Amino acid sequence: MRKITRYMMWKQPLHKWDTYIQNKHKQNKQCDSWSKYILTNLMHGDTVVYNCGGLYFTDFQENILVVENKKCPVNTNKTIYMPEEIPADKKFNNLIMINPITLKYNFSVSNFLTMATDTRGGLKPCLVNWLTQNNKIFLSFSDWVLYFDRLRYTVTDMVDMQIHQLEKNNFKCIFSEVGDVNQDTENGNIKLVLQYNNI
Repeated sequence: MRKITRYMMWKQPLHKWDTYIQNKHKQNKQCDSWSKYILTNLMHGDTVVYNCGGLYFTDFQENILVVENKKCPVNTNKTIYMPEEIPADKKFNNLIMINPITLKYNFSVSNFLTMATDTRGGLKPCLVNWLTQNNKIFLSFSDWVLYFDRLRYTVTDMVDMQIHQLEKNNFKCIFSEVGDVNQDTENGNIKLVLQYNNI
């Protein structure tokens, strides 16, 4: 398979990647409102961006480590780590995920964050193991990614149920927003900011 084909397949599920590439050629980098919100509300300390084309965020913030589930087939001139390359004792104050393909077909955001599982996007680690005691999780996704009974529940109902389950599993939701699925296809129409009590 040609390198360009492998590259196109690699970047296809990484929703921030194309904007990162566009920004490389711009003096004034494009930063959408959700990304600005994330960057403004990061906790002091280290940040990991997972499974979304996270090099996009490195144009705006230092102390960001980018983790993708597969190696980029072309040289990016910036380091992208694999999950298994993160030392077990390395912890982060902030975890950012934008439309992660590893969430697709899941039924539970809590399960996604707390369980190591094989997913459509590859083997996903237990994400909360990456977090310090003082942490924030910025997660956004499109409602079509998550499995739920659409005949019985609205998207808002589903998000409320997800938040309730998260709160039963040591998470605190400090921000939630549900928008039109067609309005923000890059970031997703469901936006959450969570804190995890890992004591």
